[in-house]
Amino acid sequence: MESHKEIKSILKELSQMKKQSLFLIIIAMILTISACTEKEYKYLADEKAGIEYYQNGSYDKALASLKKAYGSGSMEAAYYLGEMYRQGNGVEKDRIVSCNYYQKSAEGGNRKAFLRAGTCHIPDTRDGEGFKETFKWFKKASEELKETDLNEAEKKDMYIRLGIMYYAGKGTLQDWSEAAKWFEKAAEMGDAYSQGGLALLYYSGDGVLTDRKKARYWAEKAAAQGNSTGEGILGMLYQYSLPPDKDMRKAVNWYKKSADQGNPISQYQLAVIYENGDGVPKNLEKARYYYEQASKSKYDLTKNSLKEFESRNKSLQ
Repeated sequence: MESHKEIKSILKELSQMKKQSLFLIIIAMILTISACTEKEYKYLADEKAGIEYYQNGSYDKALASLKKAYGSGSMEAAYYLGEMYRQGNGVEKDRIVSCNYYQKSAEGGNRKAFLRAGTCHIPDTRDGEGFKETFKWFKKASEELKETDLNEAEKKDMYIRLGIMYYAGKGTLQDWSEAAKWFEKAAEMGDAYSQGGLALLYYSGDGVLTDRKKARYWAEKAAAQGNSTGEGILGMLYQYSLPPDKDMRKAVNWYKKSADQGNPISQYQLAVIYENGDGVPKNLEKARYYYEQASKSKYDLTKNSLKEFESRNKSLQ
């Protein structure tokens, strides 16, 4: 019996200790939350003041307040500091410092900084890592930002860059269907490059169903703005259509407009036309000229075209 009483006494003491421990834990949590709330309130006050100073053009005061807020963990302050160093507002322009703030802000979950962080890596796209970082932040922006969060220029830039990266397989796997989706968004906003890219996809049937009507529609839109891809697609449409739509005079005219801007595919097409006398008088000198221009590009179709032409026409050497 005595042993039983001792056990009950020990259990009672343990129960009291648990209650005391729980009480102490709760007190510690309350104190921690209070401290965090006070700290958060302080940085929110600095953040708000900094943004107001920035918007009013009081850049010295903005810089001081925003740096205090950033030091306390404000990712919104980091974004505005990035803006100040990017534009040189109250500080000397510094792309590296600006991008460091944007990167910190984006990594801290500030969606406003996603596009800026992605843009910061564009000069580094000569290596694969730069493209990966650019794609990561632009893709994140497309998924997490509402269209109302962006101005027209930001939306267009995001659509164009995602279209290009999907089209070329830069920073992500090549996906012509995704490229078409993003090009179309930018094309509808009037971007000539995207209109030309979309025309090419509809002409070739890459990522979309081949549709010559849509190819022509977007090619005409692009060509009206002087886009060489759109001009080249119009050349192909006139060259390879069946009568009565086939028109070699118009094809050559559009190819020349495109070739004059350095488009290697159009240069190659013109060279072939002049070499074969396809709808125009045969002219090997002009053919050689355009083959020479086309061969300066990196495309497999065109880079050896001059050598192959000279091999076929040895009398010209």
